[in-house]
Amino acid sequence: MSKDHNHHLWEHHVIGYVSTNCYVFGEQEEAVLVDPGGPEVTSIVKKLQEKEIEIKHVVVTHGHFDHLGWAADVMKLVESAKVYLHEAEKPAVEPFLDRMVKQWGLPPCELREPDVWVREGNILDMAGLKYKVIHTPGHSPGSAVFQLLSKKEGHSTNLNLDSAFVGDLVFQGSIGRFDLPFSDGEDMKASLIKLMEILPKHSELFPGHGNITDMGTELESNPYLLAIKRNVPFF
Repeated sequence: MSKDHNHHLWEHHVIGYVSTNCYVFGEQEEAVLVDPGGPEVTSIVKKLQEKEIEIKHVVVTHGHFDHLGWAADVMKLVESAKVYLHEAEKPAVEPFLDRMVKQWGLPPCELREPDVWVREGNILDMAGLKYKVIHTPGHSPGSAVFQLLSKKEGHSTNLNLDSAFVGDLVFQGSIGRFDLPFSDGEDMKASLIKLMEILPKHSELFPGHGNITDMGTELESNPYLLAIKRNVPFF
């Protein structure tokens, strides 16, 4: 699905074996791709290149195969780009990709080490937009949220300030799994509390799976966030 907002790039694709949301945004000469989580991503990049759109940044919300798995394939097409992933994911990335083969029975992915291991509080300047890294472990040790803090003057992107790419931390009406290898339920709860404290209600949320939502809606209707607000245990 593609949209053209004031000639600025915005694409939302659902790709891969488990319907991962892959987002592309920015400007023609400097575009950002979030979560290359399926083999279709190479076709997406090639179509962008046909339009002379240059991918310069590949942001990965966490190291599971359905988010990082095809970064290596993307980088073969856009060698000048940089891949970003949280540093806490270092010990888990290879086991995550191994699990894809052994437990899911899927073809192996090539491991692509990130160019930039990000950490809590880092500011990423990409395509005239500044994003803050928020470390949100639980679903995986290096899960991270990327919150839009500012835009360059005159930037006409459709993305609103405080919008955030939240990976598999929170979905529309649900949250990410915390019963996987390297996941942790208590970390997940702490990260959800952290997100509830940081993001204002108007924040648009771009999750790793499912529909786009916003913080206000989730605070009012997401049963897991409601349980936290009411101090009701759900783990």
